[in-house]
Amino acid sequence: MTQTLDQRRVSEIAHSLNRYEWRPTAEEVECGAEFFQLVQRLEEAERPGFPRDTSAKPWTLHLHTENVAVLAEEITLLREDFLPRWRERLAADSPMTELIDLYVRGAQPVVRHADAVLAAWEQTTLPEPTAQEIGYRTRYSGAAAKDVAARLRFDIAAAWEKEPPRRSLWEEMGPAWNFLGAVRSTMMAAVSGDVEY
Repeated sequence: MTQTLDQRRVSEIAHSLNRYEWRPTAEEVECGAEFFQLVQRLEEAERPGFPRDTSAKPWTLHLHTENVAVLAEEITLLREDFLPRWRERLAADSPMTELIDLYVRGAQPVVRHADAVLAAWEQTTLPEPTAQEIGYRTRYSGAAAKDVAARLRFDIAAAWEKEPPRRSLWEEMGPAWNFLGAVRSTMMAAVSGDVEY
């Protein structure tokens, strides 16, 4: 499998970090930490329009649709506020700002579909779980009725996302999500100092 130029560049930065050729400055670490705080705040924010599965452990499950909405919001904030501010503080050749640039660029295959994905979500009317379903699952699982209802709402929405037109879109977005994960992993190693991987 051939790598894109951006994938290759992330690998080069990760290797330079692993070989201690890039030793992040205190300001680069601060930049990376602020990036993760921004991302975490957006990813954990309550979004009443999207059901979540809070029974899943260790992490709450989010719909693909919500993830797309969050990423679009992240990219807007990174491009319009975060990067311009940090470019003034960090060296022009900082690998940290380069990683964030790569993240913003790598998100485009997902972000370009955000409006259509959100419009489809807003135009759909999903059925509510019935009292009978909630009662049965409550008795069966021992969980609170409100938690069971939330899980059923999530399952109904997740089934909607798996319908053919949307399923193929999530599959198309898969490589972009994988790339974003690689960028974030490299940034986390730079921030944490845990570079021996």
